[in-house]
Amino acid sequence: MNPPAQSAARRGEPLRSLLRRVVALEHRWPWVLPAASFVAGWVGFLLVGRGEDLARLVALLALCGWFWLLLEPWVRQRLERRRRRAGNFVVNFISQSLQQELLFFCLPLLIGATKLDAGQVAFTGLVGAAALLSTVDPLYERLVATRAARRMTFHAFCSWIAALVVLPMVLLVPVERALPISLLAVGAWLLLTLPLSLYSLPRWRNRVAWLAGMIIVPLLFWELRGQIPAAGLAVTDARVTQTIDGLTPGKAVARVRQEDLAQGIIAFAAIRAPAGLSQEVVFEWRHNGERERIPVEIHGGRAEGFRAYSRKELFPTDSTGLWTVDVLTPQAQLLERLRFVVVGEGALGPSL
Repeated sequence: MNPPAQSAARRGEPLRSLLRRVVALEHRWPWVLPAASFVAGWVGFLLVGRGEDLARLVALLALCGWFWLLLEPWVRQRLERRRRRAGNFVVNFISQSLQQELLFFCLPLLIGATKLDAGQVAFTGLVGAAALLSTVDPLYERLVATRAARRMTFHAFCSWIAALVVLPMVLLVPVERALPISLLAVGAWLLLTLPLSLYSLPRWRNRVAWLAGMIIVPLLFWELRGQIPAAGLAVTDARVTQTIDGLTPGKAVARVRQEDLAQGIIAFAAIRAPAGLSQEVVFEWRHNGERERIPVEIHGGRAEGFRAYSRKELFPTDSTGLWTVDVLTPQAQLLERLRFVVVGEGALGPSL
């Protein structure tokens, strides 16, 4: 080895030694990073609930990993040109660690926003499954790390989830805008890395399938956007009532006689959001296939939630039966579902 090479090797030895120690610690205690990220996610969720600006700092730290995922393909290329095996190992290790950090950080905020709705539960379960996959090294190596196309797909999913959850917290982007912005950003990134992905797929059929998936999957998520929990928003109180004093609702009602509808029905919700965020929500009244949408603007920063309500006074001639009031984002993401029954005179009405 010539003197300049020896000098460069000596300069790089402390970094390699540090990396070896970090890798050894990660293999010895592989649960530490996911657990710490999961706790940080709950801390961020609770801080949002208290309306503290510190929540943005916690989210911003999580978002830092997002930029690595965007730059990873080009960093990998540069390292592989010098030392292929070492470059692959270093980049895979950093990427997997950051994917764990992002997914486990976002998971509590998604859980906090998930309602008992099949679509939202399935979506949050998908994120949880991806988080677990990132922690199981044999599965991760076999299913994700072996081919560039798989790595890019997993990177894209992690980046999308991070942007979807963190943009409303850090940049105060309303949730209905965070969804298309994050999809467009990830789509652009996939387009830029398209040559690397296609090169890693040896068969043309695989390439065609991957190209089709790159188009279909984002469109599918967009079509199913109502099934994505509105991370960062949480309903702290909601009820159907017939009275309200200022912004203080009266007692909750589950059944209303048809002759009492003249007093009006009020759907009330207190919605918690990050401080500084202005967000539109929609109260959607549904009965016998008919629906009416009433938009309301809320503002974040209140620990008990921003109080909003929708009052309905005009009812059809036949109003009996089950009524549903959904509190939604403009993209139809469910925040809360309220129900009440209108019964005829002397009737008990169906149970809720």
